[in-house]
Amino acid sequence: MEAYSLKILKSRPGRLLITVAGISLCIILMLFLLGIYKGVADGSVEYIKRNDADLWVLQKSADNILRGTSILSTFQMMQVFNYDNVENIAPVMLVLSSVKIKGKTGTIFLCGYNTSSDLGGPPHIVKGRKVEKLNEIVLDRSFAQKHKIGPGDYVTIMEDSLKVVGICSGTNAFVIQYGFAAIRKVHSLIGYNDIYTCFLIKLKNNKDINRAAAELAAIMPGCNVYTHEQFIKNNMKEMEAGILPLLYTIAAISGIVLITILSLILSINILEKKKEFAVMKILGCPGNFLPGLIFSQALVIALLSAAAGLTFYFPLVKLIENLSPEISVKNDFLTSALVVASAVVMSQVSSFFAARRIRKIYPLEVFSER
Repeated sequence: MEAYSLKILKSRPGRLLITVAGISLCIILMLFLLGIYKGVADGSVEYIKRNDADLWVLQKSADNILRGTSILSTFQMMQVFNYDNVENIAPVMLVLSSVKIKGKTGTIFLCGYNTSSDLGGPPHIVKGRKVEKLNEIVLDRSFAQKHKIGPGDYVTIMEDSLKVVGICSGTNAFVIQYGFAAIRKVHSLIGYNDIYTCFLIKLKNNKDINRAAAELAAIMPGCNVYTHEQFIKNNMKEMEAGILPLLYTIAAISGIVLITILSLILSINILEKKKEFAVMKILGCPGNFLPGLIFSQALVIALLSAAAGLTFYFPLVKLIENLSPEISVKNDFLTSALVVASAVVMSQVSSFFAARRIRKIYPLEVFSER
């Protein structure tokens, strides 16, 4: 059966090549979407994950920093010092800011933090150093690569010139990248002092974090207090609500296209071999032989397409990341195996639709002229 299936496919090499190319593009698209999702999922919360905070404090109406608005005051921060279990508190101010670089304009999520604290700042410096002075800034690596800037260059924010002193990683949230400056500088740029987006708290004893969160919420008016794990979940949920429906829709369309292409090609193969199949029915071939031919053809095409897709996918992703550094694509073996398995399953679904045509082939058709 397998040898005959290969013979049928090899009889039309051009058609086979076009089919494999089309399906491999669908596989590449599915791999890319899953890679984008994982890259966005990691990048969106990487800044939060890498901050060694036990608790996050936000305004009562906010539960995340991705798409939520939170405004806190110095008075609210001062209430924390009434709680004996607090070892350190780090105020953070997050502002969407336009940045002028060498005559061009970009946008960053400007993060103002206390430069003397280990909390709230850039998670990992890959080049240069952290912020030490008011007129300094650390930029995300993807943003810096995109605009071809590095330590020693200057950027302009609200007509104020800041020197780039470092490049950091773990701060690429896909649609926006972080930049870090002293919180006093951010306050001066926006023209308001004593307001903050959130507070990061490090506890002296974090054995019962949930209890500490509840007690702090009780003494801080107008605030929500989240554990580190819960705050990560809140931001992941917000990220998924924004991007998952789009990815699912495109992935579903890719799957439909794959099934449609393969069903059409297999149906054409059946029509072309109509007389041969009629002869086989006259000779009394087993009932599952002809459908098995279609299933095996679909499997061969799916495996060839998967091999072609995986071969071209990784160089293509590398090229895309070089052209657009802000795009972060992350794939692993499990993701690739899942896509290949999905392609095989969809190929069998296609063969099921195509194989129904075999039931309409009657033995007497061997005597027809066409």
